[in-house]
Amino acid sequence: MFPSGALVVLKDKIIASETSDLYPGHQHAESKAVDNAFSKKGILKEATLYASMEPCLMCITRAYWVGIRRIVYAIRKNSVRQEYYERERDNEEIVGSFNESIEYLQISELEKEALRIVKTWENKRR
Repeated sequence: MFPSGALVVLKDKIIASETSDLYPGHQHAESKAVDNAFSKKGILKEATLYASMEPCLMCITRAYWVGIRRIVYAIRKNSVRQEYYERERDNEEIVGSFNESIEYLQISELEKEALRIVKTWENKRR
């Protein structure tokens, strides 16, 4: 398992909860949670995607196409190894370029504890 988790919440109910698979592959927690939620509920206009790490470009885009317009995460991508992402540049420009706006929110108070969990996982993998 990759050190990342995600939830999709709709009307104060968790409708999908996932963790990431090991590389290589596209089974990031965010994509898995979005796919799971979409298969249960269809278009997710009122849903929020919560992620332990800032989602990658693939996961942000996947969330956008199923109607999610609010993404909340704990760890900024520049706080972890760049190998977890397909590009180094900020996601803000991508998020800002969509036809419909997305609330894209990092909760800085959660980052320290979430980073501790990622570092513990990385140390076990060495």
